[in-house]
Amino acid sequence: MLKLSWDLFIVVVFGFIMAYSFIIGRNSTLKVIIGSYIAILTADGLGNLFKEYLLSSSQFVSFLKFFGLGSEDKTMIFVKVIIFIVAIVILSIKGGFEIKGRHNGGVIGLIMSGIFGFLSAGLVISTLLIYVSGASFVSGDISIVNNTLAAAYTESQMIRLMIDNYNFWFAMPALAFLLASLFNESVHAREELG
Repeated sequence: MLKLSWDLFIVVVFGFIMAYSFIIGRNSTLKVIIGSYIAILTADGLGNLFKEYLLSSSQFVSFLKFFGLGSEDKTMIFVKVIIFIVAIVILSIKGGFEIKGRHNGGVIGLIMSGIFGFLSAGLVISTLLIYVSGASFVSGDISIVNNTLAAAYTESQMIRLMIDNYNFWFAMPALAFLLASLFNESVHAREELG
């Protein structure tokens, strides 16, 4: 019998994001990665502004209690996650930028799509976990003790892996994009000379 757990949830979401990356292709996956970085900053900045200006108003807090979002922590989690997801979707679909890289076919193209899909999934999932924990990237406040994810963090190896290694998940997509850009430049230069 299949036991539902946080680890299974993380693996399934990882699988969905990777499958979606294969469907949309490498260039669109790179657009999602770049959109994710912009969405992270947007969600954190707007979330912090929301906290500073709207959550300091007692009238607004009582309005939120009507919808079951009275606690500041729950409200901040909800706001940041929603802004992050909406920003990724908008930037991926309607973003004013386009990725045009060399289309590698065959096995190399499949491997590249898999690598970028894996890194995109890691970036998105670890970011969502950081936001659900109530942490902030801008303020550097990432502590798992006594927050909304504390119980899941202690029972799930995958959640610990994603949160404890967030800097890896945050840096690797950008590093892979830089390396792919260097490789694409050298390929284009050789084609033009030859």
